[in-house]
Amino acid sequence: MYNRKKVKICRRFGERIFPEVKVSDTRLAVSPGSQPGRRRRGGMSEYGRQLLEKQKVKYAYGLREKQFRNTYNKALRLNEPTPTALLKLLERRLDNAVYRASMGATRDQARQLVSHGHICVNGKKLTIPSYVVKEGDVISFTDNSSKIVAARKEAMKDVELSGWLMKDAKKGTVTVTKDPVVDELSQAFNLSLVVQFYSR
Repeated sequence: MYNRKKVKICRRFGERIFPEVKVSDTRLAVSPGSQPGRRRRGGMSEYGRQLLEKQKVKYAYGLREKQFRNTYNKALRLNEPTPTALLKLLERRLDNAVYRASMGATRDQARQLVSHGHICVNGKKLTIPSYVVKEGDVISFTDNSSKIVAARKEAMKDVELSGWLMKDAKKGTVTVTKDPVVDELSQAFNLSLVVQFYSR
């Protein structure tokens, strides 16, 4: 997704749902298509709030509607609160794990690295961004001379990772040590609204 579209999406929600996007607070306060100085329309219905939150989460993780709905259906079958299960499944997608490990600068780049065969899990090359990593999985780059991979390996060295990932700087690998802890995640979503939307 190109940067201009990401800025427009951030303005639509009034939030920086893409951390890498640079947009001023003034511009963020004005939704696309509205005139500067005009306030956002209030009085949104409950359905509207649910739909907006669902769209926000979907855009943030870069999923299509069918992919997101399938993830929700998997969360329903797990033995824990559905909002928590949904967030954990989203976080444990391989493309997101690569992003959280700083192996990709953005989720888009992380997905591309996976799709193009630059990522291994437990020594085996995987090209499926939706693969769900589990405790004990070791994520690494494949052996190649790609400039992007070399740059990302260098960028990883000084980055502190999420609590559910452990980095081995010497080997250039990242290990999944546990399930993501919801309280540790940097972006706050109201996933209860998402569950209410799909439960209608």
